[in-house]
Amino acid sequence: MEFYCLSISHQTTSLDIREQLNCAQPDLGAALTSNAANLDGLLNPISEIAILSTCNRFELYLIFRNDQHPFAGRPEQVRQGLLAYLRHVTGYTGPDLAGFSVFYQDLGAVEHLMRVTCGLEAQVIGESQIIGQVSDALEAALQAGSARHTLASLFRAALHTAKRAHTETAIGRSPTSLSSVAASIAEQMLGNLNQQMVLVIGAGEMSVLAVRAFHARGVKNLTVVNRSYANAVKLAQQYGYQAGAWEDLDDILGRCKVALSATGSQHPILTAGRLQEVQNRRGYHPILLLDIALPRDIDPVARDLPGVTLVDLDDIQRQLHHTLDQRRNEVLRVEAIVQEELRAFAHWIKVIPTVGKLHRKAEQIRQQEVERTLQHLPELDPHVHEQIELMTRSLVKKLFHEPSTRLRNGVKNGELSKYTNSLHFLFGLDDDDAHTRE
Repeated sequence: MEFYCLSISHQTTSLDIREQLNCAQPDLGAALTSNAANLDGLLNPISEIAILSTCNRFELYLIFRNDQHPFAGRPEQVRQGLLAYLRHVTGYTGPDLAGFSVFYQDLGAVEHLMRVTCGLEAQVIGESQIIGQVSDALEAALQAGSARHTLASLFRAALHTAKRAHTETAIGRSPTSLSSVAASIAEQMLGNLNQQMVLVIGAGEMSVLAVRAFHARGVKNLTVVNRSYANAVKLAQQYGYQAGAWEDLDDILGRCKVALSATGSQHPILTAGRLQEVQNRRGYHPILLLDIALPRDIDPVARDLPGVTLVDLDDIQRQLHHTLDQRRNEVLRVEAIVQEELRAFAHWIKVIPTVGKLHRKAEQIRQQEVERTLQHLPELDPHVHEQIELMTRSLVKKLFHEPSTRLRNGVKNGELSKYTNSLHFLFGLDDDDAHTRE
């Protein structure tokens, strides 16, 4: 069994490159099922793949479940194949990505995903938004059929590790996100914000966090603008603020002191020309623009306009070290949890083939017994037939859930071979292999 990860992130490249690699959540399924499925033979019945795409990273996770594939023991070809796959699914045509990427193998790939999910590799150390993004990446891969038991086990192990990290340490206390750091920067630059007019553009998760962060800093006058007015109203009303119509965006920009933008637009919504007209009407009074979207919502050329101060994701990264001292103190404790869970997963990898054989044998028996029963029920209603299938699958799944969980969570290194040997003997799993070879 081989694990691989190709990672491009804020640690390896600039915002200019990263925004070309962004893949929105609704597009993940299409990317995973595109005609790149057979690119260089990387994706086939014995492989599984998932895409993790956030504002700060684009990562591919690939698993080969056995050594019967064209790339067995050839990691460099896997790396080149993943780079080609990445270019295909994102449409990237810029500079060679090889120098901007990091390639992880086997337990190194497992450890990296655990560290990412715990927030150790984030711009804001310990931020918890990544947990939901990892969960969404797994769900997209499961729905697309590109992830099955093995890859799901890896992602769930990473999510379990993050849950422990946020429960057992202070890595995520005093919640900090890119949105709250942006609000903090506004407070540092402008002083007390409670008398300032603030505009938040967008109503997604980042905008929700931004509104919450401004509210926590005493902002009284805040307007939410979104293409969907109903969503803007829903977010604004949670904190007693007002919503504005999308067509009134320029007018509201003309009156605010701070504007934070976090939409899912694939192109800048505030171009330099548009902001030039806004500033003309404002008499060039100062305005602070906070762009935490990827791709960027605000044309970077706008920072050259009179009266405009533009802060984007790269600017936030350069200022993060001022806010993270407390969380850094917790990093060693989280890293110890990661190492503990990594060892547990390494043990689990050894168990997976046995569990797989056990489930396959149970499924074979289930199918045989269902077929035998149905032979005596030729007039059976199709709906009842479907319910029998569902019931018997559920029965097998529930029957083996607890033994599988105990093997994963309770097996110590010295006991591993004892339990797996017992399963092979009691269920005749080696006999099945012998019959298959014959």
